[in-house]
Amino acid sequence: MRFRFFILILVAGVLPATTVFGQANQTRFEDKSFWKKLTQEVSLSYYVALMGPTITGPELETYNIFLEGRGPLQTFHAVNLRWQFSRDWATGVTMAGIHHINTAKRNNDNTLFDSRVYIATPGIDLGVASMYHTFSVELPTTQISQDNGLKYGLVLSQAVSFKLPPSRFTSGWLSQLIRYNYERKVLPPPFVGGLPTNLQTTLLTTGPYLNYQLSPQWQIASLISFDWDQRGTQQDSLHFNNNLEDRVRLAINHFFLKKPFTHIGFYVQTITKPIDEKTIVGLDFSMKF
Repeated sequence: MRFRFFILILVAGVLPATTVFGQANQTRFEDKSFWKKLTQEVSLSYYVALMGPTITGPELETYNIFLEGRGPLQTFHAVNLRWQFSRDWATGVTMAGIHHINTAKRNNDNTLFDSRVYIATPGIDLGVASMYHTFSVELPTTQISQDNGLKYGLVLSQAVSFKLPPSRFTSGWLSQLIRYNYERKVLPPPFVGGLPTNLQTTLLTTGPYLNYQLSPQWQIASLISFDWDQRGTQQDSLHFNNNLEDRVRLAINHFFLKKPFTHIGFYVQTITKPIDEKTIVGLDFSMKF
């Protein structure tokens, strides 16, 4: 993660001793107030999810739909440094990656994702729902993105929360659109006689969620996700590919009352046409400082 450091530069003039002493006391008071305000506005969140075993198949293997295949058990990690500089506006940076637990080879592999810088904007009242947006720039901080010639990615994340009658249900719709900008959209064949590689230039993920609040600390959550993309020269057209398999996630979450712990959850994730080899069980956990 790329952290931003705020540097406060104080300039003192040549003043009588009593005046300098008075200013020094005031400066210390202002500094204390500044740091107190900063700690209230800046937060650091950490999220981890264990992608556990599938219902059938080897015990130490999981199915990662995002990597489109079976593999060793994995943990997904994400860190978010956020500055809530006003009631409705926030900015921050995020970094995420996957840790592959390869017990057979007695070593562990990691897969990092590109870092993002984002800004969250005020919500929009639609009457029947509230709409929230986050705009991000994805930076080529991984070796694979640099090798593919990625310049940057523009990300629009949208959350629509429906205004339901007073009940224990909450529902809405989540969407994310990414447009990648490369030095070239198609990579040449890696060897003579090989095929060119059409890079993923557009990615759209969207789907509804429905939650039920069992109690103030317990919740049942569900999410369905649909996924399309464009590759190579498709970016300038209206043609989309069905990228990843459509997926369903059902979870039960417990929310903690004391910081820094936020929640712990247990989930089942599968494709919309479930088969045991692609159905996994897992858990996730989050903290906020």
